[in-house]
Amino acid sequence: MKEELDFSRGAKPLYAQLYDILLTRLKNGAWKKNDVLPTEAEFEELFGVSRITARRALAELAAKGLVKRQAGIGTMVISTSEKQGVKTKVCLIDGQQQQPIRRNNLKLECLLPPAAIATAFGVDDATPLFLLTRTIFRQNESPAQVNYIWLTARLGDLTLDALENGLYAMLEQRNENIERYQDVITSELPGPDDCDILNISPAEPLLVKTRKSYNDRGELTEFGVAKHLASCYQYIVENSR
Repeated sequence: MKEELDFSRGAKPLYAQLYDILLTRLKNGAWKKNDVLPTEAEFEELFGVSRITARRALAELAAKGLVKRQAGIGTMVISTSEKQGVKTKVCLIDGQQQQPIRRNNLKLECLLPPAAIATAFGVDDATPLFLLTRTIFRQNESPAQVNYIWLTARLGDLTLDALENGLYAMLEQRNENIERYQDVITSELPGPDDCDILNISPAEPLLVKTRKSYNDRGELTEFGVAKHLASCYQYIVENSR
């Protein structure tokens, strides 16, 4: 069954692919309520993924209310359909959406964080943290978004080369798998750096998404501020199951 996963560069994260497969099998009746799923070690053998990847996929199922971990038993199915919930997304409104989104890592700096970010990470404001600055764009287009992403000091030494295969791939390799996050959406006018990177005037409004991402141990891993050109994006809220 290993061929069911796409291991190629740029593919969807492995944990997300595995989650999709398991969710489909739950919906198709491969497992019933109160069935016990294979162990992480068995998933490692079946799909050729690490136990960390299997653990995160199972954690996603648990977050959806589909399974639960039970000591001495394993991962038990408690529902075969997702609970109704509210989903949100911010996406480019370019009409045809023909070109894939691209990310350009501009720089990675080790800096003293603002007090609020130091507090969020539980460090003092004299402890330097890595700040990744990157842009989001489509081929042959100007950047439509700039990200300022502060990262946990637990990652140790970092270089831009470590991010070649993507930020979240790097986090998974360093045992900082993102299990949950919180987004706050606001709006503001751009600062000087925003204007330079996005090539806009100080009067152009930005849609700002501040994200705090936590690992599977409940520790803050990423504190990101994504600034979107308001004219290029739309904020969508969906009530779905």
